[in-house]
Amino acid sequence: MALAMDIPELRQPIEGAVEIAPPRWIDDDALIELEERYEPLVFERFADGTLLVTPPAGYYSGGRNAELTRQIGNWARAGDRGTVLDSSGGFNLPDGSLFAADTTFVARGRAVAPESERTFPVVVPDAVFELMSKSDRVKTTMKKIRAYLANGVALVVLIDPYRRHVYVGRAGDEEPRDLGDLDSIDCSPAMPGFVLDVAAVIGAK
Repeated sequence: MALAMDIPELRQPIEGAVEIAPPRWIDDDALIELEERYEPLVFERFADGTLLVTPPAGYYSGGRNAELTRQIGNWARAGDRGTVLDSSGGFNLPDGSLFAADTTFVARGRAVAPESERTFPVVVPDAVFELMSKSDRVKTTMKKIRAYLANGVALVVLIDPYRRHVYVGRAGDEEPRDLGDLDSIDCSPAMPGFVLDVAAVIGAK
């Protein structure tokens, strides 16, 4: 199916994350087609249909993302604890948002398969982790964090390696808490026994 839509805002290169209100609702198929058309941009969707468009994270952010996903993946595999997704895997939240967090954890027994290769399952992850890159906007990233919490994600972690701040939201929170400069985070009870080595993530190259 060809996508009969042009987005004027993307006719010129973008240097940072932008929010775009499309003329109609963009479903999963159309979102994938947008990513194919405007590669390497990443497209996500808020509940009101607004698109979040982000350019590539860059070399150093890529290394930090890899370290973040490696730690969580190793913990999950060691105990057959569930499914871990990197930023190339997306999911729908119950309110219609579609996001691809830098790392996502869904406990064993709760993970669901998408209906096809071109759709994303509706699932509330047990934990999501976001890592600020140079192209991200604080205001927009916080909007995502609030959406995760509003949809019932039990643990939400945002790491800002530039300001060396860590924000954590847990079940029942409406807003994440700024915990400042931390070397590690105990991710229990959403991820029992897992302690994220924040210093290693920030220091990864």
